[in-house]
Amino acid sequence: MKKKSAWFGVTGLLFIVALLGAFSQSGEDLFQKALRLERNEGKLMEAVELYNRVVAEEGSKSLAAQAQLRIGLCYEKLGQKRIKEAREAFQKVLDNYPGQTQAVRIAQEKLSVLLKAKAAIEEVDREFNIRKVWSAPLTDILGAPSPDGRYLSFVDWTTGDLAIRDLASGKNRRVTSKGSWAESQAFALFSKWSPDSKKIVYNWISEKEFIDLRVVGLDNPKPRILYSNKMEYVHPLGWSPDGNNILTAISRPQNIKLLGLISVEDGSFRILKNISGREWGGYPPVVTFSPDGKYVAYDYPQDEDTQKRDIFIISIDDKHETQLISHPMNETLLGWAPDGKWIFFASNRTGTRDAWIVSVGKDKMKLSPQMIKNNIGFIQPLGFTQNGNFYYGVDNRMVDIYSIQIDSETGKILSPPKKTTLRYEGSNSYPDYSSDGKYIAFVSTRGPGPVPRRVLCIRDVQTGKERELNPGLSRFTSPRWSPDGRFISVEVEDKKDEHYGICLIDAQTGAVDPIIQVDPELGIYSHRWSKDGKTIFYTLSDRESKVSNRFRSSRIFIHDIASGQDEILQGSPEDAKDIDISPDGRWLVLLNRDDKRVLRIMPTSGGEPRTLYSFENKTNMIISPTWFGGGEYILFYQAKPDSIGAETTCELVRIPTEGGEPQRLGLEMKEFRHFSVHPDGQQIVFHSMGSKVRWPEIWVMENFLPKK
Repeated sequence: MKKKSAWFGVTGLLFIVALLGAFSQSGEDLFQKALRLERNEGKLMEAVELYNRVVAEEGSKSLAAQAQLRIGLCYEKLGQKRIKEAREAFQKVLDNYPGQTQAVRIAQEKLSVLLKAKAAIEEVDREFNIRKVWSAPLTDILGAPSPDGRYLSFVDWTTGDLAIRDLASGKNRRVTSKGSWAESQAFALFSKWSPDSKKIVYNWISEKEFIDLRVVGLDNPKPRILYSNKMEYVHPLGWSPDGNNILTAISRPQNIKLLGLISVEDGSFRILKNISGREWGGYPPVVTFSPDGKYVAYDYPQDEDTQKRDIFIISIDDKHETQLISHPMNETLLGWAPDGKWIFFASNRTGTRDAWIVSVGKDKMKLSPQMIKNNIGFIQPLGFTQNGNFYYGVDNRMVDIYSIQIDSETGKILSPPKKTTLRYEGSNSYPDYSSDGKYIAFVSTRGPGPVPRRVLCIRDVQTGKERELNPGLSRFTSPRWSPDGRFISVEVEDKKDEHYGICLIDAQTGAVDPIIQVDPELGIYSHRWSKDGKTIFYTLSDRESKVSNRFRSSRIFIHDIASGQDEILQGSPEDAKDIDISPDGRWLVLLNRDDKRVLRIMPTSGGEPRTLYSFENKTNMIISPTWFGGGEYILFYQAKPDSIGAETTCELVRIPTEGGEPQRLGLEMKEFRHFSVHPDGQQIVFHSMGSKVRWPEIWVMENFLPKK
């Protein structure tokens, strides 16, 4: 028995030693066996089981990394149904074995391919799509989509009313009912929907040019004035998710800009941030609530001396500001996705203006931004719907300067319209010949962009060379040469420097001298120099006198350059808006802007106006009458009888100053504005949208937000 026990003891010990030896070699053995199952026999799942055993032993890091890599390769061979496991296996190589260079390199390559394939498959599955929603002569891009995706708010410019468009049926209906332009000069502007899609907040420009913030319900069309201050411009940016507040931008005199909340209940205003001294990121600015209502996102310049912008968020509770996106290039906000997980923004960091998203959460920004659409251009964001669709507008309208030649005796057009300048096509307007006919001054809007910049250009008629003046005015129009050619006068509404009225710009240096300052509540409609250069005639709205209770009047004023004194021209009617001075300086032609247009002339020294012609024009078009030839004719345009509203086609006509019937000259375009006649009496420049207008378009981007 003792011998037998000893034998069993020795045998057992040898067995245990052998077993331990087998275990010490099993990692490599298991790996080789798994490799044979994978490569020779195609038994991939059996191979995966063995590879997992190798990984679990945690012996050799090199062997474990190789086994983890082979697991990914096996799952990859099993096809699409196991692709998720393959990605996870490759990712584990990167996470658990960063020091195993060869295995990590292969895993990275495989993972990159699989992630690209995943993105491509998801793109197809989700039908990422960008499609046009609306493009017609009445298309307006100042509104927003309703959160439920049923409607689009907009301004119906045939009357100026707030309106909505049914996106399914394509039918439009007005929400407000102010009547025609003849009945009221008031109009709606920007609008935003309540979270339940039942109300709209919008700003309303009254006949007195007060800017109200109003709310109207779809089931109750009677508007309620929520906020009104005649010294402020108030702009609706969006509703809080609970529907209790309106996110609002307010501009006050002295360039004070405020971002805040207006209570829907009582109209009280709470300031979130003062951003005076910096420009909004476009017109209108894009500022939005986070879907949980705790933050507001916006963009503004990185500093006061640059237009490059970054994106920030501010806490509603404590007003703590956090810089969400910082980049040397220009970043502008497009929106905050309704799931709260993504900020949508535009950036030119690649050289083109592209659309990007960035993930946000407790740490504000989790991952690097991802490009969604390259070269999206300068779009007008309209907003998200609840299902994540993003609506935006594209303004395709192009305004250019054209020149024509007309026989002053017969009225025959000797040369068809031709663009005067091809630089910055679509952005040039308000041309004016110098008194000697050698130069043309005009306004060029440089952009489009977050903050479009206007420059004053001077073109040499003979050589075609152009030079630019940068007066530093954010908004100016209607340049007119002084008779001596030293200055160019412009009509200015510059909210940055508080210039409202008429400024002189030195034609050589670009220095600005504000010579006629008016109340910002009033408006200058047009102006002309006297032939001796000593006075300026201009039309100014007059709130103390009214033609009727529907219209503000506008009279002709005379500004004496030397004394700086202004007085009303004796005999000026109360509806004079657009004027021009005759070649000899003795007469003014004037035109009103009512539905019933009346063309009149009167002496520059004052006196009773004489009516030349009257006609119906039921649009809000600005018609610029101009003396033509040696002063024997007045040139203007009329809407064609079969065209109305935004589809208006205009015909160029002239009428003798001694009276008679107008002569149609056979030229039709989309509005003729700001006529200027060369001293030879035949060459004429003007700006127009051309023979065919490219109307604004509204687009929607669908299924572009990541699912997770």
